[in-house]
Amino acid sequence: MAFLLAPFLAKSLPGIGVFGGLIGGAAAMVKNVQLLRDGKVTQSEAALDTGKEAVGAGLATAFSAAVAGAVGSGLVVSLGVAVVAGFAGKFAWDRCTEFAEGKLASARAPVTTDDELILEAE
Repeated sequence: MAFLLAPFLAKSLPGIGVFGGLIGGAAAMVKNVQLLRDGKVTQSEAALDTGKEAVGAGLATAFSAAVAGAVGSGLVVSLGVAVVAGFAGKFAWDRCTEFAEGKLASARAPVTTDDELILEAE
């Protein structure tokens, strides 16, 4: 008997999120392979971005399914709610990761004292 991945994952909200993460990660991988081939990113940057996009897509997909299920309306309304919720979830994920990456970058930056800035200016 064959294993049917999509119907298996569609049985639960976390499964729907995993499926969304698989698709989002595959799309990010396509983008990053091209950037890697063009020399615009390193292998570790490509891998990190692919993972980040996969997790974000999975969370947004699960959130979208949960909100659409909670609304429980007709097909058109459910689709609209799912799109808006998916957008909101992915947008929030992207802003949070940008904030965290900014905090990490500033924490890694060398600390410059006021005296050093004055000496550089002279």
